[in-house]
Amino acid sequence: MQRIIYSLAFLLYALFVQAQDFAIRGVVSDPDHGGLPNATVLLLNPGDSTMVNYALTNMQGQFEIRNVSRREHLLRITYIGYATRFEKITPPPGNQLDLGELSLLNERVTLKEVSVTEERIAMRVKNDTIEYDALAFKALPNEVVEDLLKRMPGIEVQSDGNVLAQGETVRRVLVDGKEFFGRDPKMATQNLPADAVSKVHVFDQRSEQALFTGIDDGERERTINLELKEDRKEGVFGNSSLAYGTEERFQGKLNINRFDNKGQISILGMGNNVNQTGFSIGEYLNFSGGAQALASGRGGGGMQVSFNSNSSSIPISFDGQPATNGLMTSWAGGANVNRKIGTKTDLTASYFYNQLGHEVTQDLERENFLPSGNFFFDQASSQDNRNYNHRLNLRLDHTFSEASSLLLTANTSLNNTRGLLQSNSQTLNAEGLMQNSSIQNSESEGQRLNLETSLLWRQRLNKPGRTFTAGVDFSTVDNDQEATLDALNRYFGNNAFDEDLLQNSLLGTFNRSLGFNTNYTEPLGQRLFLEANYRITQNFNEVDQQVFDREGEVLTINDLLTNQYSNTYLYQRGGLNLNMNRDRFNLTVGSNLQLSRLRGEILTSNQEINRDYTHVLPALRFNYEFNSFRRMMANYETSVQEPSILQLQPLVDNRDPLNLYVGNPQLKPSYRHRANIRFNNFNPLTSFGFFTFLSAEYVNNAITNATNIDEQLIRTITPVNVKNNMNLRANVNFNFSVPKIKSRFMVGSNLTHSESINILNGVDQDIANNILGANARYTFRPNDNIETNLTALFNQQLTKYEFSSLEQAFLNQTYGAEANWTFLENYRLGASYRYQIYEGRTEAFDRKIPMLDFSFSRSFLKGNAGELKLSGYNLLNQDLGVTQSADANFIQRQVTNSMGRYFLLTFTYSLNRSLNAFDSASRPGRGGRMHIMH
Repeated sequence: MQRIIYSLAFLLYALFVQAQDFAIRGVVSDPDHGGLPNATVLLLNPGDSTMVNYALTNMQGQFEIRNVSRREHLLRITYIGYATRFEKITPPPGNQLDLGELSLLNERVTLKEVSVTEERIAMRVKNDTIEYDALAFKALPNEVVEDLLKRMPGIEVQSDGNVLAQGETVRRVLVDGKEFFGRDPKMATQNLPADAVSKVHVFDQRSEQALFTGIDDGERERTINLELKEDRKEGVFGNSSLAYGTEERFQGKLNINRFDNKGQISILGMGNNVNQTGFSIGEYLNFSGGAQALASGRGGGGMQVSFNSNSSSIPISFDGQPATNGLMTSWAGGANVNRKIGTKTDLTASYFYNQLGHEVTQDLERENFLPSGNFFFDQASSQDNRNYNHRLNLRLDHTFSEASSLLLTANTSLNNTRGLLQSNSQTLNAEGLMQNSSIQNSESEGQRLNLETSLLWRQRLNKPGRTFTAGVDFSTVDNDQEATLDALNRYFGNNAFDEDLLQNSLLGTFNRSLGFNTNYTEPLGQRLFLEANYRITQNFNEVDQQVFDREGEVLTINDLLTNQYSNTYLYQRGGLNLNMNRDRFNLTVGSNLQLSRLRGEILTSNQEINRDYTHVLPALRFNYEFNSFRRMMANYETSVQEPSILQLQPLVDNRDPLNLYVGNPQLKPSYRHRANIRFNNFNPLTSFGFFTFLSAEYVNNAITNATNIDEQLIRTITPVNVKNNMNLRANVNFNFSVPKIKSRFMVGSNLTHSESINILNGVDQDIANNILGANARYTFRPNDNIETNLTALFNQQLTKYEFSSLEQAFLNQTYGAEANWTFLENYRLGASYRYQIYEGRTEAFDRKIPMLDFSFSRSFLKGNAGELKLSGYNLLNQDLGVTQSADANFIQRQVTNSMGRYFLLTFTYSLNRSLNAFDSASRPGRGGRMHIMH
């Protein structure tokens, strides 16, 4: 133990000594003493002239290079049209070296004597932020932000529109630091024009409390901020389009934005039947059971009333788009406002309405594994779901003085849904003999009201670094649903019988949560802080399920399936954090103590459930900056996850009579350890980038589903606690440019390894799952008129089961080629080809799907504001979507209908009108260019 303490002390001492570096600052100017923006300032080793660090000057010509080691260096300053200047750097007595004004001399040359080129700096690493220069990736006319992000190294846009940045899901997208239609990332990525964006910043957004105190509380969200071009910050921009085509396909869009120094106003409208939503459909899927119903393959189907439980399934990202296949018709519209009220109040508000129709037909094939032998399940189903949603978001930030402010946030949504389901399924044993079958028809209808609000007071006290915050939050969810079920279930074998099931059901769930938190920070010395925090939260949940057997018009309550359950979950958490800030690193160490109390009551049986828990929650966060373009971030944290109300309620869910679900009121909270490390490196002079993300997760008392399968192959699923689960993830991305051949390369790889415990017929089994993925992208752009892209995606999953000698392997490959050509100034031709290969354990699971699209467009009107475009989609008429997945004791494949071949003729009008008297696009130094002279 002493060795560990001495080692840690030595490490901290070494970091402290190393942190005694110095910073260089200065101003680069022209001969008339005017600041030169975006000049390149290089810090070199005097011996071999290798680069140590760099900086670009701001709009005033100022620069600063931090964390310079105490030895001699050479400073090299370049700017296009001026002579290169060198400065010898000697360490100063203190920690700052101010070089003052550094004037550059004009360099008079002829075109024959020198060739001047400009190469945009595609990326930079700034502290904990990765910055992309959008202009280096060249957005095509009428593209949206999502298309731009696909070209950026380390950013992946999945088939459903979700965005991954360095392997992590992006939860928020801001526009110039402001929310855009609430917290739905797709509202910005799928609606804002790509050519309006100047910079893309990727970072971890901290909580409002942490931003105010400066001490990391561990609450982070992967976030993208879209910085707009200067001429869009003071102007009106957007576009509108209208399209019609074959098979009665149509699409219409409207996007108008007015931004100025007082705020932002945006209006969106859309409607189409080509499976484009422009928003996240998570609420619709969770409420209607859409994604889960499509993926679950529950034998005999089931009434599509909302039902969510933690699944023990091991997902596999095979780009099969189960949620967005089928045929969708959507209508949506809304407005977003960011406004400065006076000098002390910032207002953000938005309203959005969407209407979605989703028709799906699907065939499912599943192979189930049992110690006694395998059996097979087949299902054909069709669904028709309708969803209507209203969302309202409000954020009000008022500053009373330099020391105090108040933040109010409120979000509410109202969701109505209707669903129809028809299914026909059968189960066969290993010999191919039928064991059961089900024919089912069900209808459902429901309404969900959700409200979340919070209030945060922030106060700076009479000493720098001493702060106090207090907040209160409240949320409520009211969900009412009703459904009818008509099913004919047949069971074969020695005890053969038929079951005619006619039922009506009512399900009401109610949740209310109230919390209070406070935080206090105290400076202990130079850049050393102590934080004390406390939070108390009470959650109240109530579920009322009533099931009636139906004979004609007579309804008789089913006592076995009817139940009422309520619980109250109260937890208190308090702790201390120590934060140390140095020039090169930031370290936070702390721990919380959480006391939890669960009180539950089964009203129909007068049964009470009482549980008390105590958990210690340590945390550590460490950030280290090697130089301006290389940074490492490491985190360790612990958390407690209580069971959901649906997992705790002891209700029998027989909406699918062949697949029953029973809650477990004896469940314990799970205790989660999570550690991750992220390393970012990008050298703008060599255009080489390297990004890696590693994470590990270990869960005690993990909640998983125990499955019992009887002789008639009826499944009963119950959530239970198991000893532990473990998950490891790694993501690596390389990218580099080769200017001589006008090319950019991006290569990435990811690996996931998980170990879990599953219970089948009372027997524990260990399951190991490995997913290996790789991707590559090559971009060739010889000039602004031609761009070609070649892509490759590889994913392989291997699942090992303890009781089975079989190893379930899936392989998915996607190869793509894309080309865009602009000719005769106003004509554009584009084409894309994708070839998807799905390979399963047997040939019956194999699929090969080629996809071909093309477009031809012509720009016209003043400033090329108008565009007429002919597009052809799915020219090879592949009308199926495929998804493969492996669960704890089965593998399955789903084949879902999708749109076949169709053509669209689209007219688009683009608006871009500056409110400034001077065109900011003509200002020098825009865009952050690196100036290279040959």
